[in-house]
Amino acid sequence: MVEGKHGVITEQTVCIPPRATSFRAVCEACASTQLPSRGYVGATVEGTLALEREHGRVTCPRGHEIRVLRALPASLVH
Repeated sequence: MVEGKHGVITEQTVCIPPRATSFRAVCEACASTQLPSRGYVGATVEGTLALEREHGRVTCPRGHEIRVLRALPASLVH
C-alpha cells in the first residue's frame, strides 16, 4: 500500500502485450505526488519480462513495487 497526495494506492499493475519482452510504464504513486506541470517526468519505470513468464514485478526508482502481467493472446480470449 502506498500513500499518495490524492489518497492510497493499494497495488499498481501493468499489463503488457502477449509478445512484449520490455516495457515502460508510469508509476502512479510517483505521479500522484508530483506537480501536474511535471507530467510524468521522474515517474516512469522500465522493465523486462521474458516471453516464458506470465507475471513479474518491477520496482520504480523511488521504491514503489509494480506488478507486471502478460495479456492473453486475442486467440485465447472468448
